[in-house]
Amino acid sequence: MLDVPIVASFRELLYCFLGCFTAPSFDTFYTLMCGWVLQLSRHTVTGTVRAAGAVGFKHISSFHRFFSRARWCGDELGLVVMRLVAPHVPPNEPLVVAVDDTLGRHTGKRIAAASMHRDPLLSTAAKPRFHWGHLWVVLGITLRAFDKTWCLPVLVRLYRSKKLCQRSGRPYCTQTELALERIELLAERFPERRIHVVGDTTYSCQTLVERLPSHVQLIGRCRLDAAIYTPPPRRRRGQIGRPRVRGDKLPSPQEQAARKRAPWREVTVTVYGKTVVVHVLVIDALWYVVGGSRRMRLVLVRGFPGHDHDDVFFSTDPRLNAQTIIETFAMRWTIEVTFHDVKGKLGFEDPQNLTSGQHLSIARRNRALPWYAKTSPAFSDMVATLRRASWTERLFDPQANDRTFRKRVQPLIDYLDACA
Repeated sequence: MLDVPIVASFRELLYCFLGCFTAPSFDTFYTLMCGWVLQLSRHTVTGTVRAAGAVGFKHISSFHRFFSRARWCGDELGLVVMRLVAPHVPPNEPLVVAVDDTLGRHTGKRIAAASMHRDPLLSTAAKPRFHWGHLWVVLGITLRAFDKTWCLPVLVRLYRSKKLCQRSGRPYCTQTELALERIELLAERFPERRIHVVGDTTYSCQTLVERLPSHVQLIGRCRLDAAIYTPPPRRRRGQIGRPRVRGDKLPSPQEQAARKRAPWREVTVTVYGKTVVVHVLVIDALWYVVGGSRRMRLVLVRGFPGHDHDDVFFSTDPRLNAQTIIETFAMRWTIEVTFHDVKGKLGFEDPQNLTSGQHLSIARRNRALPWYAKTSPAFSDMVATLRRASWTERLFDPQANDRTFRKRVQPLIDYLDACA
């Protein structure tokens, strides 16, 4: 095993993934993960290897082959993360899993499996914009740590366009079908846990709702003009003909909200780190185009933080109260923060260890910057702390002596030279 200058607690975390690899592949994985954290410039494979001090450890082509030919499965890595995180969620509470997709922008026509995709950051309702790259469908487990809610990506699938699938002879799958496959895998591996999946409008669809496993519920965003119905009436004795699958049509959520005597009520919710009072209107109905004859609970919300207009959320579990539905849906935003962090801090578009380290003195706020007044750490603070702790442990080991100090400091010199 290569002697990479990384803090011991991070090494122990990486050893949790040992069973996912052969011995040679794990050496490569270990080196790349350490180098990925230590790298300060572009996260290319070559740059990552240099940051880990692994030049000469293996031929550089073996690190590239790790991603294209090595025998390992990304799903198994994600499931290990789930097994590490799940015990930190009380067994009487559901595992909240966020689902979304994100665009990894790239340039160049030779990027494997790349195609044109709508760019959500540059597009507007009136004018969509597109960018060349990869579109990833991601499931992430949410958890509470450092007085914040975080989302750790666990299961990922690359979406391929229809044209790309036809050209390569692959079966085409939509984004929602890819998400459903990952949800079914998660439900199969954690049959004893209740799972709440939260997704935005794209994933509030029939594809997911109709095939949800029995212990999985979906919480998402509904349409204000949704066509909703009462449950079908009981079949009368002696009645002939096909049984009804839905009852009478109800006014849409928007129409019900406009009524003068609509039964609005106040609910206190904690969302996006704030405790606020919102007005809610609860509607139990069938959203037939999405859920068929499945009864759902729709929650119309007025005064939701960051929303100028009324919004409406739904749950496939009609037993959940309005507060739970609103607070659970708000946790979906953590996956957007994760996408921002991995692109901006971990080089996701170049081509986390949360259980220890927070009590180290090196993890405290930077006292050289008196204006640094964060009450809880950001993701960038965690990555910086991991780097500082790694080098501090490397350079100030009490068992080190003058004879070994030069050997211990050499990787730091090589690292700084590589980043110059």
